[in-house]
Amino acid sequence: MSPGDFLTALSFLTRLGRPAVVPPERFAASVAWFPAVGLVVGLVAAAGPFLGVFGAYPALQGWLALCLSLWLTRGLHADGLADIADAYGSGANGDRFWGILKDSRAGPFGILALVLTLGGQGLAFAALCGQGRWGELVWCFVLGRLAGLVLLRLNRARVRPGLGALFASGATDAALGWACACAAVAGALLCPWRTLAASLVLCALPVWRLTRLSRLQGGFNGDFIGAGIVLGELCAALSALLL
Repeated sequence: MSPGDFLTALSFLTRLGRPAVVPPERFAASVAWFPAVGLVVGLVAAAGPFLGVFGAYPALQGWLALCLSLWLTRGLHADGLADIADAYGSGANGDRFWGILKDSRAGPFGILALVLTLGGQGLAFAALCGQGRWGELVWCFVLGRLAGLVLLRLNRARVRPGLGALFASGATDAALGWACACAAVAGALLCPWRTLAASLVLCALPVWRLTRLSRLQGGFNGDFIGAGIVLGELCAALSALLL
């Protein structure tokens, strides 16, 4: 759980950080820093609206925050959500499910999932920007990465070869504990405790549903992590607005 591991996570999950060839164990060790990377993503996403860009138009501020987050992460997590939606929506099981999941072409279920989820994010971010709730906007990205790590910890025994496998061995109880501690500190500083509690409860829903899907299909990969991250972000934003 060294600063070097944080930089590894930052360079993989975002455009930031210096690209470097690192051994597999470094990738695994970096998972404990996923929520910290989320904090960086959240700060970048909120920076433009916070500084007054499109200040008279909250809808555009929400759109800007969404665009900044997608640009910074290269759309990596949104791609995972689309892949999961296509495979799940097809009703396929077993090898057919995994074949659809790995197909690089965008299907109708994936497109629908992106429109609904990212559209929901944009609307929710706009509402938060309009109310000046910058801390809660940043928190969305912290919780999203924590959700992705929780998913990995719960399902690592079923991980399939690929990017997800690089991180699986690092998803230990100790790493999850460190990540939870980092997220708790960030949450305490960024948002009211009621928002914090509500977002954790609501975020448990996609984590549970994706875990159930992983068990049904007998496997787990990085697309599940990406889907968990994006849905976790949405749950955090919706929770803030429900209270």
